[in-house]
Amino acid sequence: MDSRKSHPTGTLRRLPLFTDLSDDEMALIANSVSRLRFDQGAFVFCEGDACNELLIVEEGAVKIFKSAASGRRQLIGIERPGNSLGEIAVFDGGCYPTSVETAVPTVLLQLPAAKFRRICLQNPELSLKVFKVLGHRLRHLVSLVEELSFSTVRGRLIAHLIRLAEETGQRAERGLQFELTENNEESAARLGTVRELVSRNLGRLHGARLIEMNRRTARIADIVVLRNEVVNE
Repeated sequence: MDSRKSHPTGTLRRLPLFTDLSDDEMALIANSVSRLRFDQGAFVFCEGDACNELLIVEEGAVKIFKSAASGRRQLIGIERPGNSLGEIAVFDGGCYPTSVETAVPTVLLQLPAAKFRRICLQNPELSLKVFKVLGHRLRHLVSLVEELSFSTVRGRLIAHLIRLAEETGQRAERGLQFELTENNEESAARLGTVRELVSRNLGRLHGARLIEMNRRTARIADIVVLRNEVVNE
């Protein structure tokens, strides 16, 4: 892990969180920011660590997760360039509530927590943007709790496949075709289950012709029919 020496103003200007700041405010942030480089699979921070900075993904991607005593992980989300990390702990002064691990080689911008709080007090528009980010994450967590509490593994897997198809799928000759970028173990962490159940349910969906699998490429012929499988569970 090491720091880059180039000035970060250009990168900060492209981040939605800072688009409305004045030149003076941007300079204040840029002069306080350092860059951190992480290899793939490195821990950025762990649940319970003290939070002393706001982190922003500049390059790469990170996985946010909770761990059980057994070692099993529940994936909370994946953050990519332009997204920030640790906002809750920055504001309440507590420890990080989750752990973060890099999914690929990643560069993060690091801004001291005290400096960020001071800038927010001076710039209400920035504070509102932070609240919007936190509100979005709260909605995501509510949806995640709902899925884990009330849906079967099969239902959660189908809902995940539908989201992937709608967000990244390409129209094929028959239906929507998309890539499964996560392996079955990573998908299991996202869905709150184990790899064997993900593999078994993918096989059953393929056998029932609700999806078509070809290595890591999937195709949904009729997304309405597949969505009804969730409704009818």
